[in-house]
Amino acid sequence: TEEKMILMVSAIAVVALLPLAIMRTFFGELGGATVNGLGALVSLALFVYVYRTREIDVAGLCLSLLVMGGLVGNIFSKGVGEVYFLYPTIVAAYFLVKPLYALCLSLFALVLLLPVTWVQLDGLSFAKIYLSLLGCVLFTYAFAKQRNEQRDQLLLSATKDSLTGAGNRREMDRRLAEALQRFERNASPMSLIILDLDKFKQINDTVGHVVGDELLVRVTTILQSRIRVTDDLFRYGGDEFIVLADTADLATGAQLAEDLRALVEADLSISGWQLSISLGVAAYTKGETREAWLKRADEALLESKRLGRNKVVVSESPQPPKPPVLLTP
Repeated sequence: TEEKMILMVSAIAVVALLPLAIMRTFFGELGGATVNGLGALVSLALFVYVYRTREIDVAGLCLSLLVMGGLVGNIFSKGVGEVYFLYPTIVAAYFLVKPLYALCLSLFALVLLLPVTWVQLDGLSFAKIYLSLLGCVLFTYAFAKQRNEQRDQLLLSATKDSLTGAGNRREMDRRLAEALQRFERNASPMSLIILDLDKFKQINDTVGHVVGDELLVRVTTILQSRIRVTDDLFRYGGDEFIVLADTADLATGAQLAEDLRALVEADLSISGWQLSISLGVAAYTKGETREAWLKRADEALLESKRLGRNKVVVSESPQPPKPPVLLTP
């Protein structure tokens, strides 16, 4: 939403300021034309920057300062009759930057306008305008803050597993797709680790699902304490988890998996249960599909269980198919 708003406001600023700069140049108002022209160029630069990089924080702040500053300057030069344009500008600022930043910018603009409005307005008109502007600022701040909190809650529900706090299946699919696209650009190594709790069904059947849920949460905490900041943890389903180890070749992924296995085995914090996990590791191979990559890691996990559980098994990269050999008589 913020990205679209910045692009839209930047485009509107360019369309509004550029013809104005041309008209003022034609009528000899070179000072105003220069200001309008610079505003149009800055707006165009911000539009291109956001469109190409999708970075919105700095661009939104610059655009808010440009629009708010330009409007305040216009009120100083043309009089308080232009103050009514401040209402939509205040509202727009909350779509461009964080609510707290927009609140500070709006209040600062009101402070700057005190001298000109106090001189040009009678007491009653001054009070009406400032009270209405202050109400607009505060109510818009409250609305924007609540909207951002609701958006964050929705994003959390859409991307996180409700029990463990690990990423959910939808988020995993998105992150894997991004990882494959990133590999196409820089060919940086990456590995998948698939793991699950050994004999977890037996634990559920013996002590119940409440303790089972506690164990899942505890294992998630252990895993998150060891993986790197560049890694992602997802709950694949049931007691099965996936770690996407970015910039990790097969050896690095295998070492990470062994560290995770040892940490879980050493933990006795939940009802005295000694847990263990089985793990399969597969490094991504160029040209491999996401499904094939997951399948290799899953086959390594199955092999770990077949060998007695509580082990790490790595999947060797698939060999490229050999060209057909022509047999001649």
